[in-house]
Amino acid sequence: MIKYISTSVGGLVLRGTAHIPDKGKQRYPTVLMFHGFASTRNEVFNSFVEMSRVLNMDGIAAVRFDFGCHGESDGDFSNFIFTQELQEGAALVEFAKTLDFVEPYNLSLLGMSLGSVAASMTAGKYPNAIKSLCMWSPATVFVDEIVNKHILQGRTTDEVQQVGYFDFNSLKLGPKFFEDVKHIHPYQVAVPFTGPVIIIHGDADNIAPIKYAKRYSDFYQQDIKLVVVSGASHAWNTVSVKEALIRETRQFFKETLMDNDVKKL
Repeated sequence: MIKYISTSVGGLVLRGTAHIPDKGKQRYPTVLMFHGFASTRNEVFNSFVEMSRVLNMDGIAAVRFDFGCHGESDGDFSNFIFTQELQEGAALVEFAKTLDFVEPYNLSLLGMSLGSVAASMTAGKYPNAIKSLCMWSPATVFVDEIVNKHILQGRTTDEVQQVGYFDFNSLKLGPKFFEDVKHIHPYQVAVPFTGPVIIIHGDADNIAPIKYAKRYSDFYQQDIKLVVVSGASHAWNTVSVKEALIRETRQFFKETLMDNDVKKL
């Protein structure tokens, strides 16, 4: 069953979609999904939609929202800052736990690209609220690029000072975003989460180089699983690599969410 849901965070209405299994239960283990930068809750090539349907087959619910300033949620992209996404991520965790089909002690996070960074930091801030964490192509590179190299996806950010915004694929990204990034510390904030973590990354990703994904192993206390998919770009845009992505993610959540002896957090 698909259900459309919404909640307000920081004065903005966030709009989302819930995929609920039809397994005869009242509540289900649930995956809350964080989409990538300038994307939507469907994700590129509808990968979040497909993932939600697969999870439902295993008796796992899925909840996906458009972050503020994205998709159908309120706000203009020119006003977006990453700190806002972190605040919304925390609020969405709390909101998801109140939904009548969700097992509140059995909630995991899935992120894509910048959404992976937000998911890992959200899990780090609220480690007892999250059961497990899956990151697709985490884009932790964005801090290094913007703060140290003054670029974003290979293009200089000088235009922000010149014209007042960065032209990101026809979307105006305002100067507050670049100032806010100076205060973001992705790895350090993620550390307190000690539950299961998997990172699935393509070795042909030229948007988020894999070396940044590998750095998570230097910070997390627990062993984390890194799955490198040969030939996969940041967009996961061939049948074979997308099948690998879905397969690895499905197995991870089956192992971490479907345990009958799950600890109630």
